[in-house]
Amino acid sequence: MAPLAFPQFKLSHVDGENELVNVIQKRWADSLSGQPTVLVLPPGIDVDTWKVILSRFLEILGEKGVVVGDEHKLNYLDIFSLAENEQEVRGSPCALRPTTVEHIQAILKVANEYKIPVWTVSRGRNLGYGANAGRVRGSVIIDLQDMDKVLEVDDKYCYYTVEPGVSFFKLYEAIKEQKKNIWMSVPALGWGSVVGNTLDRGWGYTPYGDHSNQICGVEAVLADGTIVRTGMGALNSKLWPLFRGGYGPTYEQMFSQSNFAIVTKLTLWATPAPLGFMSCHVAVPKETDLAPMVDIFRELLKYDVIQNHPVVGNILRELGKRGTRSKWYDGKGAIPDWRLEELAKELDLSWWDANWGLYGTREQIEMNFRRCQEAFKAIPGAKIRGNAYYPDESKGEKYLDPAAVPYSDAWLQNGVPSMNPIVSIQYRGLDGGHISFSPIVPADGQASLDWYHEAKKVCADYGFDFMAGVHVYQRHVAHLIMIYFDRTDQEDKKAANDLFVALVKKAREHGYGEYRAHIDHMDLVADQYDFGAKDEGANGVPSLMRMNQRIKDALDPNGILSPGKQGIWPAMYRGEGAAKGRGSEIRGSQIEEAAAAATEANGTSVNGVNGEHVNGSLSNGVSGTTNGVSSA
Repeated sequence: MAPLAFPQFKLSHVDGENELVNVIQKRWADSLSGQPTVLVLPPGIDVDTWKVILSRFLEILGEKGVVVGDEHKLNYLDIFSLAENEQEVRGSPCALRPTTVEHIQAILKVANEYKIPVWTVSRGRNLGYGANAGRVRGSVIIDLQDMDKVLEVDDKYCYYTVEPGVSFFKLYEAIKEQKKNIWMSVPALGWGSVVGNTLDRGWGYTPYGDHSNQICGVEAVLADGTIVRTGMGALNSKLWPLFRGGYGPTYEQMFSQSNFAIVTKLTLWATPAPLGFMSCHVAVPKETDLAPMVDIFRELLKYDVIQNHPVVGNILRELGKRGTRSKWYDGKGAIPDWRLEELAKELDLSWWDANWGLYGTREQIEMNFRRCQEAFKAIPGAKIRGNAYYPDESKGEKYLDPAAVPYSDAWLQNGVPSMNPIVSIQYRGLDGGHISFSPIVPADGQASLDWYHEAKKVCADYGFDFMAGVHVYQRHVAHLIMIYFDRTDQEDKKAANDLFVALVKKAREHGYGEYRAHIDHMDLVADQYDFGAKDEGANGVPSLMRMNQRIKDALDPNGILSPGKQGIWPAMYRGEGAAKGRGSEIRGSQIEEAAAAATEANGTSVNGVNGEHVNGSLSNGVSGTTNGVSSA
C-alpha cells in the first residue's frame, strides 16, 4: 500500500505554525498507512443494493464529490479515537462532498429511499470530540467543506453570514480583503468551521466569543429536503441578520447540538473593530488563589470592566505549551506537587495565571485597567500587567488592525486565527491525542476551588495530570480539563476513557454537567440530564430526551440524520430497535465489485477501494462532529 499523505497545510501566517501542523499530520498519515482499508456498508444494505446507491450518489455529485477507499480512510476517521481499530468501530462506505443546497436535497432523497444513516460534518476538524467520524457504523459521511462561501460581511451592523465549509482562516482573510472594521471571534484552532464550531457551542475569546448566543439567522435543510429559514429570513427581509425574533416561536438554537436538520447558512454577530486593545495578564502564587481569582473576575465581568471572558490556567497547562511531559517528569502517575513547585521556581512560573482583554478608547482602557489592578490587590503576591495597542494615527488609522497585535500578546483575543495550541497534543507523547471534559460550575470561587481539588484527585487516580483551563463568565465557569494520551498506547487510551467516565460521575454528584462531549460519550453525558426519568411511563428516559425524541421522529421519521448525535436516537435505534443497526458481516472483494459496477454505470472512475468489507452496525458511544446537524 502506498504511503498516505494529507495535503500540505499552509493557512497560518504565524511563523512555524504551518510546519508544526504538517509534522503532526504526517504522524497521523503514517499511522494510517500501515492499516488495511476496511469499508463498511450501511445497516441492512447488501452489496447489490449498495452498487445502486453509489451510482445514484455519483449521478448527483460526480467523481470528485464521492470519496472512497484510501482517501476516505485518511480523511473520515476520528484521528483521536479511543478505539483500538477505528475502522472496525466507525467505518463508513463513502463520504459525499456537496457544493449546493440542491445537492444536499438530492442526497437526502436517496438516503430516505433506502433508509441509510448519514452523518454530517462541516469541516471535520473538531479534534477531541470525534472529528469527522459518525456514531452509527456504516453511516455515509456528508462533508460540507466545499460549501465554503463567505456570503456577507457587514461592519455597519457587525455581522457575517457564511456557509458551513468556511474556516476561521478563510473568514479572517475575507474580512481583511474587504477591509471591514470587524474583529471576528476564533477558537483555539483556526482550521475548523465557523458554522460547525458555533452549532457545537464552541467559544472564542473576543467580547462576542460565546458563539452560539451570537446566532441571528439560520438556513437549514430538513430530512425531507424542505429548506427552512429562521426569524426574519422567513420574510425574505434585510432584517434577517439583525433581528432574531421574527414571528412566532424562534428556532435559532434548535439546530445547536442536535440532529434535526443540516444547516447550510448561518449569521453571527461580531465585535466592532475597537479603538484600542490591551492584553492583560495576572499571575498568583498559591493553589488556593483560584477561589479569589474567580470571584474577582465575576465582579469585573458583572460591571462590564472586562468585556471578554478571562481564561485561567494552572502551571501544568503552561508546561503543556512548552514540551512533552517527559521533559519535566519521567516518573509514573501524575506529576506530584513537590515537582510542580520546583518547576515553578526553575521556570519562574506561577501556580495560576489568567489572560483577558480590554477594548475601547485609550481613556476607557486605562480606567478599566486601573480597576483590574485595584481588584487584584486582594490577592497577596498577585502580579498584573497590561500591554496596550492603538491605531497608528500617522497612517490615518481610526480602528485598530488586529494583525498589529502579536500572537504572543493577543492569544486569540484579537480574533486572528492560529494553530499554535495544537502543540500541546504532544504533551504525553509526540504522537498524541486528547479528549476534553468541560463541566459547568457556578461562577463562585469556592465552588471552583472545591471542584478543582476533587477533579485533580480523580485525574491522579487514573495517572493523569490535571490540565486546567478555567473559563470564567459572569454567571458560570467552564472547567475545561484536557485529557492527553499517547495515540500509540492502547492502555493509555483506555485509561483516558475511564478517567472521562469517572469525571462525569463525579461532576454529577455536585449537579454539574458536561456541556459538550466526544461522540464516544454522548449517551453517557445525555443520561446525566435525568429530570423526569422516573415519571410514570418514562421507562427511565428523562423528559427532555423524550421531547427531543418526539421532535426527531416528527422531523426525521426515517432516522437518517446523524443518529445518536448528542444521545438523540431515532425510533428505529432505540431499545430493541437498536438491533436493526447491526447488519451481518460480509467480507471479501464485493466492495471492489460494487465500486466498479457503479463506476461503469456512470462512465466515471471512483478512488480505488481495497481490503475488507463489513456490513454496518450501530456503535453506541462512538465519535464525530456534526452539523446541527453541522459540525466543526
